[in-house]
Amino acid sequence: MCGVLFPLLMAALPALAAGEGKSLPVLDRQRTAVVITDPQNDFLREDGKLYPLLADNLKELGTIDNIARLMEESKASGVVLAVDPLVYTALDGNWTHAGALQRQLLEMKALHRATLADGKGLEGSGADFFPRYKPLIHDGKTIVVAPHKMYGPESNDLIYQLRSRSIDTVVLAGLVANLCVDSHMRALMENGFSVYVVKDAVAAPGADAYKAALVNFSMIANGVLTTDEAVKILRK
Repeated sequence: MCGVLFPLLMAALPALAAGEGKSLPVLDRQRTAVVITDPQNDFLREDGKLYPLLADNLKELGTIDNIARLMEESKASGVVLAVDPLVYTALDGNWTHAGALQRQLLEMKALHRATLADGKGLEGSGADFFPRYKPLIHDGKTIVVAPHKMYGPESNDLIYQLRSRSIDTVVLAGLVANLCVDSHMRALMENGFSVYVVKDAVAAPGADAYKAALVNFSMIANGVLTTDEAVKILRK
């Protein structure tokens, strides 16, 4: 049976990744959150340390504008907005089991703060939120969870914050598509949430990484949406 199903599945992947033949979900806005991973300067600002890796994909997809649209629609529709940043501090540099990419980020001091307890030096730094998004994040209503340290939310309070508000559905976007977005999708799915990934409100380091992320999104998440589609279902 697997020998028959596997070729059929592989043949269907391009259509799945493109979202062909799907119907849009109907969401309960009281039980839904828009979750944005890592909307920070080092990824999104042109002088950011990681921006050159994502620049082509960011421009091709219109990621910066699309993330803003999702945030704005969450506010207009009364849907919870949660932001999950990636931040490293001086103490994190003492890790002995950092992964390959983590070690590079620590060495180049990407997404870096001196300490989480002291805001000095945060304003305008690579770890700070992208300026365009700040009014939407710092409105006293957005959930800003404790920073994650790897790629998923296992090491922070995102899942607790969502569950404590009876949220069971997530519209997911942010950076980086094949790393933190992918890991958040998997963790949320494993914890019983319905997850819809917004494929043009993410970005990856190159076309191959983006295509790989799309394949995973289409096979694991409950649905893959465009920003236009996500805005439409948030408004219903």
